[in-house]
Amino acid sequence: MDKLRAFNLGSDLLLKQIYSDLEIGIHTVNHEDGDFGIILSHRDERYERGSEHLAIYTFHSDEEIMRTFEYMKQVIAGEVLITDE
Repeated sequence: MDKLRAFNLGSDLLLKQIYSDLEIGIHTVNHEDGDFGIILSHRDERYERGSEHLAIYTFHSDEEIMRTFEYMKQVIAGEVLITDE
């Protein structure tokens, strides 16, 4: 996926974050090799370590990016917790 499309996905997540009541962090990272990433962190006492995260990077396949993006939206909406599955 190109950086601009990934950035647009990140912008959508940020907009959803604004209206969420959850403790969510969304971070972007630009690697020197040209890859771009979006990292979602969710803090919740139900996690063993207190928080979990999901990440999208431009080197992932479009299918994997969109699957993770949909999962991120569900986490922000409070519909699911992040699991290892």
